[in-house]
Amino acid sequence: MRTAWGGPVWRDDAGLWAWIRGTGPRQRRQAAYCALRRVQGPLAGIAMPEEWGVDPAVLARLLGAGAGRLDGGADGELATAIADLRSTPLFASEVEPEVAESFQLDALSAWLTFADVLGAMGEEDTERIVRLARELAVYLDDVMEASLIVVPGDGARARYLAEVGDGPRAYGLGYFGTRNLEVEAACHEAIASAGPEAEALDPAAVRRCMAVCDGFSSELTSALRAFAET
Repeated sequence: MRTAWGGPVWRDDAGLWAWIRGTGPRQRRQAAYCALRRVQGPLAGIAMPEEWGVDPAVLARLLGAGAGRLDGGADGELATAIADLRSTPLFASEVEPEVAESFQLDALSAWLTFADVLGAMGEEDTERIVRLARELAVYLDDVMEASLIVVPGDGARARYLAEVGDGPRAYGLGYFGTRNLEVEAACHEAIASAGPEAEALDPAAVRRCMAVCDGFSSELTSALRAFAET
């Protein structure tokens, strides 16, 4: 599917689907984890409401256990972290989230999806998780555009959009949506270069993937703090 001006549609992206279909199960787990890594910053970097009852230590275990998905680590630690998270009051109550809290809830939902499908990690599962990261990035762009709250760094974001390559630019998104696509592509390139049968990514490739994902995640966190602190 393409937009009226000929660019690809980020929700229904034939290019993403074609890439996923060419991957093996291990590569799909790696791609899904990278998507989660890109949006995990606000989980630990912005305090959650006390009534949710989510212990920061539980979040730390969740994020740490998930990191094993790039190097083939055991699933048991992640399952335990997810079970601890599900036992919090958050999952037994109704919430009316603000902007940052809504982002956190959707990011947590993505982690739960990841844990539920981790063993099989089919093509559609991978696409759903990668698309969730795209949705969160676009959500933040939409909130910023509609809000009167000033998010520092507007000039730098505008310069990025003016200079970014044709690939990410073709989707016609705002800063975070576009930057997420650029980081996503870099991770997918590294994952594909290892081959579908590789036991793990090259350590240097892992460091590059984590660096770009964490950099993007930090930017998300900084922008969302502007809404969390109002």
